[in-house]
Amino acid sequence: MSPKSPRDSLPKNPPILLSPVSPSPRELRSTTSKTSSSPSAQSIFNAIVRRIPITTTFTELVFDKIPPEEGDLLSRSLAASAIVERSNARVNYNSVTWVLWVRIMPTEIHDLHQRWVGYSRSEWRAAGLLSRAEDRLLDVGIGTRFDGFIGAYTSSSKEPDLFIRPDTHNHPLIVIESGWSESWPRLHADKSLWLDGTSEVNVVILLKWSKLTHNRVKATAEIWRRGGAMYNKAIFPAPNPAPAPGTDIIEFTRRELFGALMIAGRVPTDRFILDLEDLREYARERLAVKMGLVPA
Repeated sequence: MSPKSPRDSLPKNPPILLSPVSPSPRELRSTTSKTSSSPSAQSIFNAIVRRIPITTTFTELVFDKIPPEEGDLLSRSLAASAIVERSNARVNYNSVTWVLWVRIMPTEIHDLHQRWVGYSRSEWRAAGLLSRAEDRLLDVGIGTRFDGFIGAYTSSSKEPDLFIRPDTHNHPLIVIESGWSESWPRLHADKSLWLDGTSEVNVVILLKWSKLTHNRVKATAEIWRRGGAMYNKAIFPAPNPAPAPGTDIIEFTRRELFGALMIAGRVPTDRFILDLEDLREYARERLAVKMGLVPA
């Protein structure tokens, strides 16, 4: 059973903002007194839900200086919006940076790591590293809304680019976030949210992509561990000369992957590997075929 989350103490039906296209428009689904900040929150909400249906290319809508009470209201309201749900837009709010941002129509490169992790998981199974029982326990997903953060991050919510958690654990244990250079400050804020706003997340991988001249793309991976130092791995340009076998990887242990839900009798220090050359292979294909770009 998952541990109790701070969100368990929240009201069962907290107010949310309604879409401006609602047949019976009201600002709040409750009798809560309207505050001076409500019109601003409502106007931001309206702007987002009106923008989403007419957006045809990758777009990130960013709103700063949103205080926690409004940020929480906006993120919950957007999560409940049928317009947002149909679009698969990803809504995120950070109550430390006071930034609300919505990613609409992610590019091929934003979701590349899904294939990478999926293939790696099949390799873990084939090698006998991941047992059938462990495979059944492992939950890998994208875009699920997480809240229940702690400390200054209490009002935050995050829809990660990829998460790995055991069963229905309140928070992921491994997280991947991906973005182009314009979103790097938000990626770093995401990293802090996951590591400082929870006690569960063990590893955060940031995939940072940058467009250069002549349709070239540079990329790096930053690996952040709870209580450990950050280190970088080059994606593009690929390392030359090639690294020694078994070193061009990102790895985590069984304990980091399963935490307190690790199955008894399994070795906690066994290593689970994500091979960076596999990621490069998938990236080269998507960049060329889907985006008209080439690795740096």
